[in-house]
Amino acid sequence: MKAKEAVDLIRQVHFRPGWTIDASVVLPDLPFVTVTAYVETVNSDRENALRGYAEQITIAPDGILDARAYDTEDELYGALLSWLIALETHECREFFRVGPQMDAPFHPHRPDGMRRWDALI
Repeated sequence: MKAKEAVDLIRQVHFRPGWTIDASVVLPDLPFVTVTAYVETVNSDRENALRGYAEQITIAPDGILDARAYDTEDELYGALLSWLIALETHECREFFRVGPQMDAPFHPHRPDGMRRWDALI
């Protein structure tokens, strides 16, 4: 698949409310595409959790894909959905809180959280 074709297909994708998916060609002569998910959410930090998640934010995780790896729309959409599932899993691990101190045992940004998660999967 050509990068421009992949961008056009990705830009037609709709996901959860509060999520916007965008894509762009990295460089005209290369097959690489940047995919960005703009996500309206709340700050997952412990201090914000203790306050009831009052702080609203927009996050914008992104990734690069090689359009040559996909021959069909289904292959591209499957890869995109797999990427979105990985993002969702990451966010779930940030928001999974325990007890009155709102500990996050599987937090993906902390070595202990990464080790504990990796021990489960």
